[in-house]
Amino acid sequence: MTLHVCGIDTGLMSQIEPNPCRLRLVAENRTELCPRERCAFWEPGGAVVEGNCVVERLGVDKADRELASYLLETRERLERARNLAEAEEAHREFSRRLGRDV
Repeated sequence: MTLHVCGIDTGLMSQIEPNPCRLRLVAENRTELCPRERCAFWEPGGAVVEGNCVVERLGVDKADRELASYLLETRERLERARNLAEAEEAHREFSRRLGRDV
Protein backbone atom coordinates (compact mmCIF):
# COMPACT_ATOMS: atom_id res chain seq x y z
CA MET A 1 0.00 0.00 0.00
CA THR A 2 1.44 3.33 -1.09
CA LEU A 3 0.41 6.52 0.68
CA HIS A 4 0.49 9.66 -1.44
CA VAL A 5 0.49 13.00 0.30
CA CYS A 6 -0.68 15.85 -1.84
CA GLY A 7 0.25 19.38 -0.87
CA ILE A 8 -2.47 21.96 -1.03
CA ASP A 9 -1.51 25.17 -2.74
CA THR A 10 -3.06 28.03 -0.78
CA GLY A 11 -0.91 30.69 -2.41
CA LEU A 12 -3.82 32.59 -3.93
CA MET A 13 -6.26 32.27 -1.06
CA SER A 14 -6.93 35.22 1.22
CA GLN A 15 -4.01 37.24 -0.03
CA ILE A 16 -4.35 40.98 0.05
CA GLU A 17 -2.49 42.37 -2.89
CA PRO A 18 -0.86 45.69 -2.05
CA ASN A 19 -2.17 48.40 -4.33
CA PRO A 20 -0.41 51.66 -5.06
CA CYS A 21 -1.89 54.87 -3.70
CA ARG A 22 -3.45 56.45 -6.75
CA LEU A 23 -3.36 59.92 -5.19
CA ARG A 24 0.42 59.78 -4.66
CA LEU A 25 0.94 58.42 -8.16
CA VAL A 26 -1.10 61.13 -9.89
CA ALA A 27 -0.10 64.03 -7.63
CA GLU A 28 3.64 63.34 -7.38
CA ASN A 29 4.30 60.66 -10.01
CA ARG A 30 5.69 58.46 -7.20
CA THR A 31 4.71 54.97 -6.20
CA GLU A 32 3.60 54.41 -2.61
CA LEU A 33 1.89 51.27 -1.42
CA CYS A 34 -1.57 51.97 -0.11
CA PRO A 35 -1.18 52.43 3.66
CA ARG A 36 -4.64 50.89 4.13
CA GLU A 37 -5.69 51.18 7.81
CA ARG A 38 -3.01 53.79 8.51
CA CYS A 39 -4.52 56.14 5.90
CA ALA A 40 -6.94 58.87 6.95
CA PHE A 41 -9.11 57.99 3.93
CA TRP A 42 -9.41 54.28 4.80
CA GLU A 43 -12.88 52.96 5.58
CA PRO A 44 -12.80 49.80 7.66
CA GLY A 45 -14.82 46.93 6.35
CA GLY A 46 -17.52 44.99 8.09
CA ALA A 47 -19.35 41.73 7.81
CA VAL A 48 -20.55 42.48 4.29
CA VAL A 49 -18.11 44.98 2.78
CA GLU A 50 -14.32 44.83 2.68
CA GLY A 51 -12.28 47.81 3.86
CA ASN A 52 -11.47 50.26 1.11
CA CYS A 53 -10.21 53.74 0.32
CA VAL A 54 -13.06 56.24 0.55
CA VAL A 55 -11.60 58.08 -2.47
CA GLU A 56 -11.80 54.85 -4.48
CA ARG A 57 -15.25 54.02 -3.15
CA LEU A 58 -16.68 57.43 -4.08
CA GLY A 59 -15.28 57.21 -7.61
CA VAL A 60 -13.41 60.52 -7.34
CA ASP A 61 -11.59 61.49 -10.55
CA LYS A 62 -8.06 60.59 -9.51
CA ALA A 63 -6.64 61.49 -12.93
CA ASP A 64 -7.00 65.21 -12.11
CA ARG A 65 -3.54 66.14 -10.81
CA GLU A 66 -4.73 69.24 -8.91
CA LEU A 67 -7.51 67.32 -7.20
CA ALA A 68 -5.16 64.43 -6.38
CA SER A 69 -2.64 66.90 -4.90
CA TYR A 70 -5.34 68.55 -2.82
CA LEU A 71 -6.66 65.21 -1.53
CA LEU A 72 -3.15 63.96 -0.77
CA GLU A 73 -2.37 67.16 1.16
CA THR A 74 -5.66 66.80 3.05
CA ARG A 75 -4.83 63.18 3.88
CA GLU A 76 -1.42 64.18 5.21
CA ARG A 77 -2.91 67.01 7.33
CA LEU A 78 -5.50 64.63 8.79
CA GLU A 79 -2.83 62.06 9.59
CA ARG A 80 -0.61 64.69 11.28
CA ALA A 81 -3.57 65.89 13.34
CA ARG A 82 -4.45 62.31 14.30
CA ASN A 83 -0.84 61.59 15.29
CA LEU A 84 -0.63 64.84 17.27
CA ALA A 85 -3.90 64.08 19.09
CA GLU A 86 -2.65 60.57 19.92
CA ALA A 87 0.69 61.96 21.16
CA GLU A 88 -1.05 64.60 23.29
CA GLU A 89 -3.37 61.97 24.76
CA ALA A 90 -0.44 59.70 25.57
CA HIS A 91 1.32 62.64 27.24
CA ARG A 92 -1.79 63.45 29.30
CA GLU A 93 -2.13 59.79 30.34
CA PHE A 94 1.56 59.61 31.29
CA SER A 95 1.26 62.82 33.31
CA ARG A 96 -1.89 61.58 35.03
CA ARG A 97 -0.12 58.37 36.04
CA LEU A 98 2.73 60.42 37.50
CA GLY A 99 0.18 62.44 39.44
CA ARG A 100 0.87 65.65 37.55
CA ASP A 101 -1.70 67.53 35.58
CA VAL A 102 -0.07 68.90 32.45
